[in-house]
Amino acid sequence: MEPTSERGNRRDEQREADMEKRRKADKEKLRGMEQQAVQRGMKVVKLDRLKAAFHLTRAWKRANEAGLRKEDFQDAVLSRLKRPHAKRQEFRLANWTLRRGEDPTTQPQLPEIYKNSPTPQKSLEPYLVGLAVAAEQCGEDPDDWKLDMMRDLSIWSRAVTPTDIAPPDDRPAETLEILLKALCAELAQRNRLDETFAAICRMNCRWDMFCERLVATDVACMQRIESPISPAYEVSLYFEEMFPFPSIPLLRVPYFVGKAEFLLAPEDVLRAQDENYLASGDYWPVGTAIKGNGGRHYCIPADAPDSRSANGTLAWYREIRLCIAPDGHGGYTSALESRPYVAVRFDADLPFGGRHHVVGGYELDLERGMFYGRDDDGGPVWPHIRMASGESWRITLPKRPDGSLPFAEWTERNPDTTGWYFEADPVLHAGEVGSEPWYLSYTPASAPYVRLWLTEDWRLADEPADNPWSRGNFDWDDLESRWNRDLPPIHELNFPDFSHATWIECCLHNGLIEEALQASIDRLKEQTGRLQADWHAARERHADALLRRWTTKSEEKDIQK
Repeated sequence: MEPTSERGNRRDEQREADMEKRRKADKEKLRGMEQQAVQRGMKVVKLDRLKAAFHLTRAWKRANEAGLRKEDFQDAVLSRLKRPHAKRQEFRLANWTLRRGEDPTTQPQLPEIYKNSPTPQKSLEPYLVGLAVAAEQCGEDPDDWKLDMMRDLSIWSRAVTPTDIAPPDDRPAETLEILLKALCAELAQRNRLDETFAAICRMNCRWDMFCERLVATDVACMQRIESPISPAYEVSLYFEEMFPFPSIPLLRVPYFVGKAEFLLAPEDVLRAQDENYLASGDYWPVGTAIKGNGGRHYCIPADAPDSRSANGTLAWYREIRLCIAPDGHGGYTSALESRPYVAVRFDADLPFGGRHHVVGGYELDLERGMFYGRDDDGGPVWPHIRMASGESWRITLPKRPDGSLPFAEWTERNPDTTGWYFEADPVLHAGEVGSEPWYLSYTPASAPYVRLWLTEDWRLADEPADNPWSRGNFDWDDLESRWNRDLPPIHELNFPDFSHATWIECCLHNGLIEEALQASIDRLKEQTGRLQADWHAARERHADALLRRWTTKSEEKDIQK
């Protein structure tokens, strides 16, 4: 017969194993309810609301006794809340706790007393976050405190089990919104982006959008906006006057595709002739550097040396970029920036064959030079394409005698409404054109906009949308490649449908988007630091020169006496 002590030990081991199994199942259930609290705004009502407030009141009391100040507790809870709330700018503990001595488990009159009271508030997430903060202060396991509360609530027994089939909802887009916001806020804090932005605002500089370069300027062009999405969305910001929010492209949506006859000429040959052509008086002035009068824009004269015509395809895209921007409330968030992106394609047997981004191209006719932008030699910048060899070709679309563009065929995104122009806000103001399409517009990277841009196919004629994060752009079949780092199975993603959102989500997991945003920040910080150092040295130099000049005059006067 087996000794009693051994049977008891086995029972204890089995009981501990059973408890650990139940605890694991409860933690999985807790994770699911935490997700619902963030993504769907799960609430606690009636008696559950008072029970949740009771648990938080008790937890806060213990944390306070352990040395946590009320202000620090409130700040910690606010910083961890993930669900967006338009009116929430602070977390006030008094709105989530009960009065001293109140206990809904022993005082049945409390539900009636609080029946019409807006407090304690109903959102579940702040209670869970508050319990976690308090538990950590007391050196306890946050899950134990959260499970202690959740098991006390009626919603715990009514929670959807993993085997239930959930109805269609917007949870994937809401989750992606949370992920993008969290990443941008973290990068802004980690890199002290507020210091970089403040340094830029103290200088006189402008942002070269095409070259992603911060340069000094003697004209007042940069719009020093506090936030592009708060209190209102920026919908008409001229691209040469933009503020350099760190950004990366998410998707390029074709709005116009057409076949046309282009005129091209070698950039190095033309630059030697530009000044003479502009001085002829036949053309309008370019930007702020060239003065004169004329009757048309200048790009490539009909008699330009070594110029040649070629048939090709032009694709006019709306580039949707993820940018890190101030949220208007003292923090940073994710935003979506729209800007024009022009690409051309020529047969491979031409000197400029292949597909190219048109640098300086911001109008459909590829004619006007940039107003503020200047090349390294100080001259104006006209639309041009750059070869891998380093050679550049200026490019334009010569108009027909009647003034029309030389397109043999074309397709527009919205032929019956906005044509190839962009809608500044396609969610709230669909079908309404903003300013000219070379003006930038901004919206939050919130679920409606994420869903709009990243879940549609967006093909136009034979031109697909261009997703830089698509798996085909990476060596994805190599298991050791960057693409496969920390990558979950596709079927476990929020977007397992091989849409544009799928590849964006993949590149959040494998870190490629984070690396690209960090590289954008690094470039901006390096350029800002270099420009600031040059400015400091120059202002000191000029001040010293002025002082020496005045001193020299005084000394000369003394000598004359």
